[in-house]
Amino acid sequence: MTTSVITALLASTIRQGVPILFPAVGETVAERAGVMNIGLEGNMVIGAFTTLLAYQYTQSLFLAILAGALAGCLSAVIIAYIGVSRNQPQAVVGFMFNIFAAGLTSFLYRVLYANSRPKVPLLSSLELPLLSKIPVVGGSIFSMDILAYLAILVSLAAGFVLYKTKLGLQLRSLGENPRAAQSYGINVVGYRWGVVLFSGLLAGLGGAYLVVAITGSFAPDISAGRGFLALAVCLLCGWHPVYSLIGSFGYGFINAFQLHLQAKGVALPYQLLLALPYIVAILSLLLAGRNKRGPKTVGGVFEREGR
Repeated sequence: MTTSVITALLASTIRQGVPILFPAVGETVAERAGVMNIGLEGNMVIGAFTTLLAYQYTQSLFLAILAGALAGCLSAVIIAYIGVSRNQPQAVVGFMFNIFAAGLTSFLYRVLYANSRPKVPLLSSLELPLLSKIPVVGGSIFSMDILAYLAILVSLAAGFVLYKTKLGLQLRSLGENPRAAQSYGINVVGYRWGVVLFSGLLAGLGGAYLVVAITGSFAPDISAGRGFLALAVCLLCGWHPVYSLIGSFGYGFINAFQLHLQAKGVALPYQLLLALPYIVAILSLLLAGRNKRGPKTVGGVFEREGR
């Protein structure tokens, strides 16, 4: 490969990895607190559609991204209420929410934009002085868009909060022994509501990124399984937000590489190349995910008056 090809591949890796990293960090925090948000895919789709809708009305990328993130957060209220407050099976709630979100956004898109395909301008790169001039990596790693920088900062900040602060200790205690946490005066249900909304916010931001940094438009299947890849990253990276950087950009590289192979005209069915990241995810879960130990009570039911 030439230097320009490597630089382009690295830049594509970042673009493909960021929409996985956002929901992966949110899910990591949620599962550390004992809640499993399987509805990340739905949060992303709703965030992406709201981003498109908001831009059409405001013509502001900032407001559109903000609206997409808030839409993801608000949509997670459904998951939190049914899964946390009503103590219904969290996996079932998440899958049903994904179906609901996909159907709702597809219907609204066809109703509002039946005869058009509205566009959204893509975010421009933000070059870091001096660092962006480094050969090969400078034009990719240090010339990212603002949301890519934000995704990395969010990952690092989440790792700091979880492992270096009192709040992080409290959140982790919810995933290990919520009854003991409650005995120390921690509002288990309130905290779990908070982490579900946080995961929805970041998933909505990931959906917004798809629109403003990759596609420039919306499609009913725009998330394309990235929410489920985020779940895989959460497990494979040991429920650590900082390690999620490695997993997310790893899958981002695989996706970028298969796009490169398609552009080169490799004699393989394009369906197989599109499925490559998900094939790798399944294999990695089979090989490396068997002995992973997550929070003890993740996905479990908590009742305030129970034993």
